[in-house]
Amino acid sequence: TISLYVRGLSKKKPTLTNLTTPLSRGEFLFRKGKNDLHTFIDGTIFDLHLNLRTSYKHMETGGKFLQAIHHTQLPCKKAPSLYALLASFLKKLGAASFPETLWASFQLKLLTHEGLLCLDQHRSFSETDWKLLVFLTHARQFDPLLNLELPSSLLKEIEALFATLIS
Repeated sequence: TISLYVRGLSKKKPTLTNLTTPLSRGEFLFRKGKNDLHTFIDGTIFDLHLNLRTSYKHMETGGKFLQAIHHTQLPCKKAPSLYALLASFLKKLGAASFPETLWASFQLKLLTHEGLLCLDQHRSFSETDWKLLVFLTHARQFDPLLNLELPSSLLKEIEALFATLIS
């Protein structure tokens, strides 16, 4: 994650505004400035993720994805498979009836990517929750996840597990 300064933002320049909109995906050209502040030079929008902007819950979940990446990755460290995972989850998030299900799956997949999750060590889950946990961790397609509502107790346990393992 970097801090980026963009000069000349105005309603007359919607491209610049869109490039700086939260959850927009694009390619950015910037110059390293003093300390941690970078100066924006140019950019191209790949996806504005407009489908996320119809619901605060979807926007909030997308923000959680980004915060999770921020907390688990070293600055400027390349992680192409993790980037692909994030991009695919953001793309499908707008279609999810229960965005918290995608958030739970994303947390588990991120922990697995980082080598922090060994499911056998966390056997305190009920048998039903255990099956859901394994499914969420290893799901290769989004369709089964998009309309799946998880018990709030399982969502809380996954968040607690994630917080414990990344701290």
